[in-house]
Amino acid sequence: MDNRIKIGDKLCIVMKSRTSGKERMSVSQLLEDCGGGEYIISTPISKGRLIPIRPGTEIKLIYYRKNGIFSFGAKVTERKGGRLPTMKVQALSAPQRTQRRDYYRLEAVLSVKVYYRPEPESSELAVMECVTLDISAGGLKLASDVNIEEDEHIICEINILDKVLSINGKVIRNLAVYNQEYEYELGVQFVGLNEKTRIELISFIFEEERKLKRKGLI
Repeated sequence: MDNRIKIGDKLCIVMKSRTSGKERMSVSQLLEDCGGGEYIISTPISKGRLIPIRPGTEIKLIYYRKNGIFSFGAKVTERKGGRLPTMKVQALSAPQRTQRRDYYRLEAVLSVKVYYRPEPESSELAVMECVTLDISAGGLKLASDVNIEEDEHIICEINILDKVLSINGKVIRNLAVYNQEYEYELGVQFVGLNEKTRIELISFIFEEERKLKRKGLI
């Protein structure tokens, strides 16, 4: 499988803040492959705002393939304004796979609204409040008080990165646990996830993973 970066790929940019030293993440896209490891990418965006990066700044570029998540180091060599602000970057290393195909699963408790059909022939969706037990860019595990049969399609609304992501999913596993907090665990696989949402999920998971590492929790 060809794991090289391709024109049109959505990118996650990671760089360190010059003031705090903390890593920041933003979203970009590959616009042109100039050859020799040189690329033109769109000026990154974070929370709806353009993030200009000075020439000479070293960054990490992360992108998704079906067999994993890949990243490589790069340096910003030039930036241009205009109607479509862009940056030229030079790769400093070869792409390396950073995650397996089934993704890194982050143990996290997040509120989720789940829309589902209470009966197979129901024309209207019911809604229930759940919480995640873990989440990845491919799916999540839910703690639920309502059982949903395997292969049933649902809609999950998750609030991350200061926005609500609405994601289609399919229940691939259900388990009755009947503990004091919830009665069922539901394994959900995301369906038809677009690249923008996938990158947003990956950005969130990577950022939370780094926070846990800084605290020495993983």
